Amino acid sequence: MFMSEFLNDVKLSPMTTLLALTITALGMVSSFLVFLLYLTDSGIEKHHVNYEQTYRIETQFNLPSGDSVKSAQVPLPLLSVLQNENDIKETSFALRLFMNLHAKGQTHTQVDIFAVSPNFFDVITPYKGKIPNLTQNEIIITPEFNDQYLQLDNPKGHIITLGEKGQYVIKEVVEFVNTNRLNVQAVIAFSPDLIEDYHDKRHDWYDMHAYAYVTMKPSVKPSNDRLNTLVTQYAPQLPGAPFSPEEFIQLSARPITDIHYDHELPDEMSKVISKSYIYTLYAAGVFISLVTIMNFFNLNNVINSHKKSSFQIKKSIGASHIQLLVESLTIATVQLILVFGLAIILLAALMYFSVGFRELILITEISQIYSSFITVLAFIYLAVLLSHLTYLNTVVFPNHTSHSNTYNEQSLSRNLHQSLLCVQIIVAGVIIFLWAGIMTQNDFMQHHNFGYEKTNVITFPLSEQLKQPASLNNMQGEIKNNAGGGTLSLSSWQPFDHSKHSISIFHHNQQEKDKLISVNIIQANKNFIETWGLRTIAGRENLIVASDDDDVDHAIVTKSFMATMGFSSYDKILNTDFYINHHGIDKKVRILRVINDFYLSEPNEDFAPLLILIENEVQKYGALKVNQITDMTIVKNLLERHHVAPEKIKTVENLHEEHFSNSQLINKTVNTVTFIAILLITISTIIIGISETRRIKKTLMIMDAIGGSIYTHVLYFIQQNILPIAIATVIAIPIGFLLLDLWLNQYDMINSLSYIYATAALLILVISLIFVMSISLIINQHSVIIGNKK
Repeated sequence: MFMSEFLNDVKLSPMTTLLALTITALGMVSSFLVFLLYLTDSGIEKHHVNYEQTYRIETQFNLPSGDSVKSAQVPLPLLSVLQNENDIKETSFALRLFMNLHAKGQTHTQVDIFAVSPNFFDVITPYKGKIPNLTQNEIIITPEFNDQYLQLDNPKGHIITLGEKGQYVIKEVVEFVNTNRLNVQAVIAFSPDLIEDYHDKRHDWYDMHAYAYVTMKPSVKPSNDRLNTLVTQYAPQLPGAPFSPEEFIQLSARPITDIHYDHELPDEMSKVISKSYIYTLYAAGVFISLVTIMNFFNLNNVINSHKKSSFQIKKSIGASHIQLLVESLTIATVQLILVFGLAIILLAALMYFSVGFRELILITEISQIYSSFITVLAFIYLAVLLSHLTYLNTVVFPNHTSHSNTYNEQSLSRNLHQSLLCVQIIVAGVIIFLWAGIMTQNDFMQHHNFGYEKTNVITFPLSEQLKQPASLNNMQGEIKNNAGGGTLSLSSWQPFDHSKHSISIFHHNQQEKDKLISVNIIQANKNFIETWGLRTIAGRENLIVASDDDDVDHAIVTKSFMATMGFSSYDKILNTDFYINHHGIDKKVRILRVINDFYLSEPNEDFAPLLILIENEVQKYGALKVNQITDMTIVKNLLERHHVAPEKIKTVENLHEEHFSNSQLINKTVNTVTFIAILLITISTIIIGISETRRIKKTLMIMDAIGGSIYTHVLYFIQQNILPIAIATVIAIPIGFLLLDLWLNQYDMINSLSYIYATAALLILVISLIFVMSISLIINQHSVIIGNKK
């Protein structure tokens, strides 16, 4: 009987019913994904023993220039200090070694190998099962490590060579726990012999060498103030330094469950994800769920309004409220079953087409998947029930003696439609506001002028082979012969390299208080300006060469350097001698050129003052400007032949894409949510427009009879529906502004156009909705008014 009632609903409103079921299924899938993502994210790193009491100690160095360098590591001498702290139950550590790996006749350079303390796996458990104790010259690897470097069918028991540290036997191949994000693919036992100059470094508080994990005693949390007190107590004062140890070194503790979020640490050992991207996914899922639920309410009211007379007839022949309630609830159950089926189809499609969703399902426990799905199903059922109950309690159960017999002519019906429209416009308006603001800001950051050339520039770390001058010269010759030339720059920097270095610099004309000025420093060869396309402002006539005098360094400076040092004349700065202490040696610095400012990493309001020392020595990175994009493949092949890892050979454009990859993911997510929001609000607006046209059909007929035109019909129609749109706009703008402002706070440089474009996008949405409703009136007027005349 009730199935027949549902089929009658389908016959009365086939398209509306299909839309209601499909949209609700979309909302169910969205809610399921958000809930599952939340459960997965909240469970990361909670497999460790005593995870609630486990923290990683991190360091921030506050440079005299006002800049800071963050690190996931700590100075080596801190380890022994932590081990003696009363509040700390256990201290473990890992050192990251970049070693050459020799296996199967191949050499892989700069491979990550972690040397861990004997108790490391008592605190940190990234692998499945019990981890065997490691002795010297034994190594544990993961299948991922084997696939990337060894390609052995059965790695256990095989012998590999790690640089000059000797041969290591693969003791075990272990798999990561699903909830682990620590990227430790190869582990050996720590030994002082592994660290060059270990006995000096274990007293060095001014460099970072180890990842330190502590387990606190029950009910005790680490205090940053207490950690920094340790610096005051144990760190020595640097001779001649213009700062105290506690001013320079700042320690902090991060819960182990929080380290998988991207905190922009250049030496992070975990696989990280942007917290802003995670929150964007959460917000996207919530917004889609809200919009789809509101749409179902609206569509279900339209379906019920088409069978209003059926309800009235049943009431007139004695049907009780309970009977009508049971009928609606049973239809709601049928709707839920169909929604469930459509949701399963959508999820199956996602499993087939979406790699990300498939990975999320595979790493999630079956129990979590079931509990998430059941929870979301119950939520959707409650929403469906609430929709039916709202209609019954506001329209069917009351005795509307003072209202017209036609539901669409009742003020109650109008208020219900307008309330739902208002809520939907608020939600969609906030989404559109955020979309326009976020897209504007991301585009501004990604296409900002960084001050250097990005096109056709390849950058790479120098391999051990290329650190030999003869090999480097041979490669330059090969590039010249095979790729038609190209200038090779060597420097200690590449874009977004967070390992900043600063140096104190002064000149004799400074006041005493200004002699503590600190600037960022880069070492580079003579080709740096040409390769990176930097613009020379002053000193073009000076040839860029390294100094022959051991007591003098030649340098290039940026425009911000001039301002920081108090110079306004180019001639003065080019003719002034500066003084630095570099690598413990006092040196005179002569400025050869002044160049335009450029960003070392992320753009911000102010450029950092920069000193570029010209040296002939081999540096950390190489950069090559090729003449044509087709030459890049030739250059990459040559670099690989000189043992540069293929994955580390990147164009500058690739570096920018990688750095802004989270922004790209956010863009895609926001675009998808916005598209869905616009689609759903358009559908809802059309349906409400049709319903409102039917509600005022008699008024339109009267207006038509007395000579009213289509323009007067449209104006009257807009007048009848402008109030919920206006209210929604007034509410959506401040909400959108607040949320966008919170999101933009993560940037040092904000494009003010983000707010302007966001407001404009919301107003365009409102105007478009009015236009869509008006079009629906025009399209339906012939069938509603002219049809009635017949």
